[in-house]
Amino acid sequence: MTHGFLARRAGALATTLILLAPGGLETQQGTDGRAEEPGQASGIRLPHDTVGFTHSAAGIARVIAVMEAAERPELEATRRRLGIEPGTGFVGAISPHDDYQYAGQLYLHLYPYLRARHAVMIGVAHHARKHPEAEGKLVFDGFQQWHGPYSPVPISPLRAVVIEALPEADRLVSQEMHAGEHSLEAMVPFLQHYQREVSIVPILVPFMTWDRLEALAGRLAQGLAAAMKERSLALGRDVAVLISSDAVHYGDEDWGGRSFADFGTNGAAYDRAVSRDLALIRDHLTERVAIEKARNFYRAVVAEDCHEYRISWCGRFSIPFGLCLLNGLARELGPAHLRGDLLRYGTTLDPGRRDPGVEGLGVTARASLRHWVGFCSIGYRLEPGSR
Repeated sequence: MTHGFLARRAGALATTLILLAPGGLETQQGTDGRAEEPGQASGIRLPHDTVGFTHSAAGIARVIAVMEAAERPELEATRRRLGIEPGTGFVGAISPHDDYQYAGQLYLHLYPYLRARHAVMIGVAHHARKHPEAEGKLVFDGFQQWHGPYSPVPISPLRAVVIEALPEADRLVSQEMHAGEHSLEAMVPFLQHYQREVSIVPILVPFMTWDRLEALAGRLAQGLAAAMKERSLALGRDVAVLISSDAVHYGDEDWGGRSFADFGTNGAAYDRAVSRDLALIRDHLTERVAIEKARNFYRAVVAEDCHEYRISWCGRFSIPFGLCLLNGLARELGPAHLRGDLLRYGTTLDPGRRDPGVEGLGVTARASLRHWVGFCSIGYRLEPGSR
């Protein structure tokens, strides 16, 4: 029997579930199957995940074309529901970083509306346990460029400015951590496809307490806002904050020996876990952005020991940090208020999978009721009249 969420999505999309090949999906402990060698050559950060993502111009164009055709009714419905006009530009966003064959349709709801020339990218540090020196710090990279599908993506000059503005105890520069991390590179092909002149500031957020996270976000907001004022850069038009996160990682198989099957592993359990995801999004990540909502999300998903999950959400640090940063920027540059809207939610079991037919593009994890992942796309805009 098809369970509730799958049945609703199947009815909306009228498509067929495609079962994909097995692999290993990540947890904070780093149980994915991706290679560990640093991806760099002559100052360019090279792709780390060459299976779940495509990094060529032809590949990303094909992914977008196929997913766009399949998702067209959903895209049009979202635009009408949220009043998104062709010229709309988000000031911030939460983006999935799961394999394109699983989450490709969710990327499409978001990236056409990211028009800023500078993207401050807030990523998950999946392998943070291997780097205790990073705990409680923001992790920057030292590359000159990142590989992009159309041309190398330059590092924004804002990176050097904000690094200099932060106390040394707040920051770490690590080629190794960025080279072996896939949570930001998933977003680069979509960013560059829709904004060819984009430059980036990649930042990873490893383990940290709430108090430390809030303090770091506040100091980064002050430094970034000062740099933006000096250069007459506007939030949304020139600078956007892009937060990388998948949602719940669920099941009792292939999670590095751990079980995240809070409700069991049948269809009813799946529906309960999806409902919990949607409640977390509704209560903490959408409507008006506020520090207390970011704090409540953190406390909902992070255990008292910040190294452990309360709920196994992938972006348990990147999301609250990114929202605190957005809130701080709006305050420093405003005064202004931001609101978020859920554009699309899905899971690796959600009907509507499409194989774009790109050579080498596959999946890095199997999908079953005993091993699945949720993800969402959320866009943040300035509330009307808030400046």
